[in-house]
This record gives sequence, structure tokens and C-alpha cells, in this order.
Amino acid sequence: MTRIQLFYSRAYPGNTLRANTLQTLAHLGVNPEMQVEETVPEQTGTPLPALAIDGEIVVYGVEPSVHELELLLQDRVQEREADFPCGACGMGCSGMNSPENCPMCIQDGKDGSMAGRIIGFAILLMLLFFAMKILS
Repeated sequence: MTRIQLFYSRAYPGNTLRANTLQTLAHLGVNPEMQVEETVPEQTGTPLPALAIDGEIVVYGVEPSVHELELLLQDRVQEREADFPCGACGMGCSGMNSPENCPMCIQDGKDGSMAGRIIGFAILLMLLFFAMKILS
């Protein structure tokens, strides 16, 4: 999880949701970026209080217990682990793959990715073009 957002208003302060979320995160040993924002229901499009994980609203209009939030957050962690196969790039499989075998590590520009090769080839072509212009 990278970001958790809590939405509330004066009419629906969400104190229980905030306290339960903090207690759940402490219990799970997770320390994500957390934002608490006062808003109106029309801005979020859902009843308040609301809880969003990575920009997706997952709880709204209710204040679940600590146990329910633990199950929700554990499900989110398992979904991320299924989506990203390698722990070497911080994606949650506990390092089962090495960085050179991980498609996610290779995609972000490490280990001579295809994007880096294309950019290098384009720069080489531009240099050759300018050299030909200068020589002719």
C-alpha cells in the first residue's frame, strides 16, 4: 500500500474509522502514506466517512471494526502480491525472484530495458545525422 486517504466532514467526522485504521496499521506493522481530508459528500461521490486505498474508495458510510479493516488490508496486500511477482523491486513476493528475473524490475529502466535501448538508438541516429550534415 502506498497511500491511505480518510475523507470526513463535520457532520460525519469518522473518528472511529480513523482510530480503527490507525490501530489496524499499527497491528499489521504497515506504515503507508496517510492523508486525512475534510470534504463534502459531493466531492467524493460517496457517503462519508470514507476510506480510500491507493485512490480507490473501499469503505464508505460505515465505520468497520479493527478486525474487518485487517481483513480488508490483508486482501489488498495479497492482490498486490499477485499483481507484482518480485520482492526485489519492492512489490511484495519476499524476494522469491532476483531482479534480473523480474519483469517489473526490468520494466522500470534497470538491466538494459527495451525503452533505454530505443532511446540510446535514437540518440545515436541523431548524432550520425549531425555528423553527416557537418561533413557534407
